[in-house]
Amino acid sequence: THHRKSKTGPAGSPPSVSIFEALAPGPTLAPAPAPGPGGSHHHFDGDSQVKDFITTLIHYGGYNELADILVNLTSLATEMGRLVSEGYVITVLAPNDEAMGRLTADQLAEPGAPEQIMYYHIIPEYQTEESMYGAVRRFGKVNYETLRLPHKVAAEEADGSVRFGSGEGSAYLFDPDIYTDGRISVQGIDGVLFPMEDVKASRMVKKKVVAKRRGNSTN
Repeated sequence: THHRKSKTGPAGSPPSVSIFEALAPGPTLAPAPAPGPGGSHHHFDGDSQVKDFITTLIHYGGYNELADILVNLTSLATEMGRLVSEGYVITVLAPNDEAMGRLTADQLAEPGAPEQIMYYHIIPEYQTEESMYGAVRRFGKVNYETLRLPHKVAAEEADGSVRFGSGEGSAYLFDPDIYTDGRISVQGIDGVLFPMEDVKASRMVKKKVVAKRRGNSTN
C-alpha cells in the first residue's frame, strides 16, 4: 500500500502538529490517533461531520441548549469542523438541557464564557463509553486533557458509571455514545463541569456575599 506524500500527512493518521497548536498557542502534545474509517485515502469533511453530530444531538432530544451554543452563540461548530478536517479527533462531554438550565446568568455573562465552558467539555482524544469506563475501572482515576488549557477533567468510576469532576461540580455519563464515528465522539452528561479553580473562586464569592448579608442583618 502506498501512502500519499503531503505536508499534513494522509487522512487517518495523526496530524503533524498537536491539536493545541492548531487551536491556539500551547504545549506540544501528540494527539491520539483515530481509528481512521475508510483508510489512508479517505478525506474527512469535518464540517459535515460536525453538522451530522449536532443534528443527531437535536434528534436524540434533551440537548438543544448545547446545540444552540455550538451553532448560534459561538463559532465552535466551525472551529471543530476545521480541526476534524485537519485530522484531529475529539470527544465532546455534552451537558443535557437540564444541566444547562442550571447555569446562572453570571456564569454566562463574561465575554467568552460560553466558549470557555465548552472548551472544558472537549477532550482531544477519541473516547467511547466503553474506553472511558474501562480506563476508570483499571486505573481508578483518569485525568483527561481538555481544550481549555491547562485544565484537565478528572474521571472515576461511581455507581457503575463514569463520573467526571468532583463533589457538587460533578457529572455522570448519562447518555453514552450519542454519536461515535471514529473522529467525533459525543457522550451525554448530567451536569456542567468547571475546573476546580473556578469552583473554588465561585465558592469564595458566595461566602463573601453571605458574610455581607449577615453583616447587614445585624445592623
